[in-house]
Amino acid sequence: MVNQLTKVNKMEPRIKNGFLRAIIFMPIWFIIMGLVQSVGVILIMVSSGVDMANPDSAEALFSEMSFDSPVMLILTAFSLLGSFAALWVATKFIDRKPLISIGLSVKDKANEMLIGLGFALAFIGGLFLVLWLIGAINITGYVGFKPGVFIVSIMLFMAAFDEELIFRGYILNNMMDESYKISFLSKNHEKFAVTPRFIALAGSSLLFALLHSGNPSVWSTWVPMTELFAAGFILGISYTFTKNLWFPTFFHFGWNFFQGLFGFEISGINVDSWKMISHKIALTEKLDENGETILNSDGIPEMVNKFPDLISGGAFGIEGSVITLSCTIICTYLIFKYYNELDK
Repeated sequence: MVNQLTKVNKMEPRIKNGFLRAIIFMPIWFIIMGLVQSVGVILIMVSSGVDMANPDSAEALFSEMSFDSPVMLILTAFSLLGSFAALWVATKFIDRKPLISIGLSVKDKANEMLIGLGFALAFIGGLFLVLWLIGAINITGYVGFKPGVFIVSIMLFMAAFDEELIFRGYILNNMMDESYKISFLSKNHEKFAVTPRFIALAGSSLLFALLHSGNPSVWSTWVPMTELFAAGFILGISYTFTKNLWFPTFFHFGWNFFQGLFGFEISGINVDSWKMISHKIALTEKLDENGETILNSDGIPEMVNKFPDLISGGAFGIEGSVITLSCTIICTYLIFKYYNELDK
């Protein structure tokens, strides 16, 4: 029995090219996840007593969803279930390896989970502090604890875990396999030993950014899409060393959770369900070419943003700021340096 399992685990993938496996997986994921989510939607509608023949009734149910809504939680759970189903199909029939091999082992990973969460708090909290200190945002109030934060936490964790399973666990994993294969076939593979890691990261990060390309205000400046691409690097860099999903999952969860807690939009999506600090982008009086304040028809000074959206992030939130982008690049390098030293 052991010998048979060993043979199965050592079987070559049906599709040899790792980049091709990653690309083929995308439509498989979309189709299976869509089917599973459809089942979830139908179950929600039936259990809520929605008239299936009345589109307005269904629209009313889903249009009122918020981050702390049980409906949102259930839909996220079905999305995660759909992703697991797609991954099982891909690893079973294309990669021909166990599903757990994508990085699901939890043995001795408690520290990585805590570090990922703590790193996210330091990262988002530090950015909030910088923007406040330079005067890019003004704190307008503090919001008390909201019970909905528990539902939000579960939902955000499942959403983060879902994306890490797909983009790091499967796509980055397969792109790494192919990138290192190409590197070792090269005559100069020792000289370019770092390159395969970043080729794989670039490929998976591009797909990760494209998934979010329909978010509100994502094209408001060049920063949001660039930051989403860079986020793929900071979320994936540890995985290229450990091939384990728990640090990036908890960092990703914390990244989203603490953005909402500090009152920022999450990738352009406005949230109020669990924020504890209210703030707004700082404004200043609009001046004419002579440096005089411009007044409106009521004699009130016209106001404009004190800092450009490139600094404050604008409608996209903190992820639209070059400050965030710079910190993402720096922290990616620091994580790379840390794991690279451990690897020596």
